[in-house]
Amino acid sequence: MAVRSRFTRARGKNHAAAILATVMLALAAPAAPRAQEAAAVAYTQRGVPAEATAENGVIARERAFTAGRRAAWDRIATAAGVTRSLSDQQIESMVNSIIIEEERTSPTRYTGRITVNFNPGRVRAITGSAATAEGTTPAVPGAPGDPPPRPVASTPAAATVEAVAQYGSLNEWLEIRRRLVANTARMEVVAISTDRARLRLGLRAPPAVAAEELARQGLAMVPGSGAPGDAWRVGLAGRS
Repeated sequence: MAVRSRFTRARGKNHAAAILATVMLALAAPAAPRAQEAAAVAYTQRGVPAEATAENGVIARERAFTAGRRAAWDRIATAAGVTRSLSDQQIESMVNSIIIEEERTSPTRYTGRITVNFNPGRVRAITGSAATAEGTTPAVPGAPGDPPPRPVASTPAAATVEAVAQYGSLNEWLEIRRRLVANTARMEVVAISTDRARLRLGLRAPPAVAAEELARQGLAMVPGSGAPGDAWRVGLAGRS
């Protein structure tokens, strides 16, 4: 009986020692990173809602995409802790492409969900190195093959002109606008319809020089009719 009692006490002491050792190891181990700190900000934002109503479907879709880009950027800004407010044009300058996941259109309304692909270098110009491409480790600014960050601050315009953009489809208009945003100091849509838009362009150089620079980006800029608001015509180069 005494032997069994001593065995029981020994087993109890060993069990207590094991528990104590486990607790000590747990206290000594480094704390696991919090999920919020470990989470990376993705340059690609999927399932972004894009909705708008306007006087016609072209304008509604344009406004919906603007709202969708902002919603996608807000996700990145929130995850990266960015509080700086950006204009629609600044956000658009960081976007490489938009992929339509689903859409519904009517004569005056556009509803859809989109994937917004941001340019890594341009995003890092705002967020630092907090963001990362999906499935990769955070990229290092200035790494080989990485596009240089493009400043998103407004560039002073060397000249401001009125122009008419002509297009045969919504996708053509979106491409014209994308190239103008990337290659002018400022672009303002004064009026828009299903086949043309009146624009006010802040050029980075005098019109003749700017026309040559835009031509290298696949945009034709030629003198217009001279009527008010039609000093210049712009469109995709080579469009018949």
